[in-house]
Amino acid sequence: MSSDRPRITICIPHWQVKALMTLCLRAIRKHSHQYNLEVIVVDNGSCDDSLDYLRLLKWIRLVERPGEVHTNWPQNTLSAWDRGLQDATGEYFITMHSDVFVRRDDWLDPFLQEMNHDPSVAGVGTWKLNLETPLYAFQKKILGHATATIKSLFGRKKTIAPKEGHYPRDYCAMYRRNVILKHNFTFHSVHGGGGYGIAKQLWDAGYSTRMVPVHELAAKIVHVAHGTAAVVPEKPLRHKRTQRKAERKVAKLFSENWIEALRDDASLDLGRPAP
Repeated sequence: MSSDRPRITICIPHWQVKALMTLCLRAIRKHSHQYNLEVIVVDNGSCDDSLDYLRLLKWIRLVERPGEVHTNWPQNTLSAWDRGLQDATGEYFITMHSDVFVRRDDWLDPFLQEMNHDPSVAGVGTWKLNLETPLYAFQKKILGHATATIKSLFGRKKTIAPKEGHYPRDYCAMYRRNVILKHNFTFHSVHGGGGYGIAKQLWDAGYSTRMVPVHELAAKIVHVAHGTAAVVPEKPLRHKRTQRKAERKVAKLFSENWIEALRDDASLDLGRPAP
């Protein structure tokens, strides 16, 4: 393995979201020529033509789990990363969601720079890629304080939540694979979800994590939060307002020129078999 081109494994859980997964994979293929990549897709029991599509892609490694069902979400997303970790050959392991889309050829450089800077760093990522306006951040802070006050008045026990911006979010985060395997860590939410669980395990073992500034990564990748819920009727969000917001974001994304170019470029599906 070349030291300047470390092997990188990207692992993406999937269930019947062909519209998103096609774009996600084609974007990776288009913008990752400079990296030594392997891509593992772990399918959680798809029964539609999305699975047929994935089987045709020779440049990815497809892991099929026909016994999984979508009602086991999000547990099967977390176990998919654990499963992918066992098959991976990369020095680095990236957890990714199918509603993440790469835009720039240098998209992995910020992750690798943080990893190369300090061997004690075992996880790198960023926070949510939806930049908040100062007014929205202020309103959210006030609402949070009000909610905590109401709970205390009614004797509700206060829970200690992970600090925002403090740990890599799992929609696109990079980890040292040998560290996770050595300590038998898991992506299951043993301490909390969204990437906090694996980060807490790393911290407890003496490793550190680093955060890429949101504004830096936002120019390189796009994450449509809850994008799968917007295109799969079987996975609606609990709150209708959030559901409608996700649907609007996906519709807007699908109308953008660079996404339309990916949708039209079927040549990105072709390639050599995955090693």
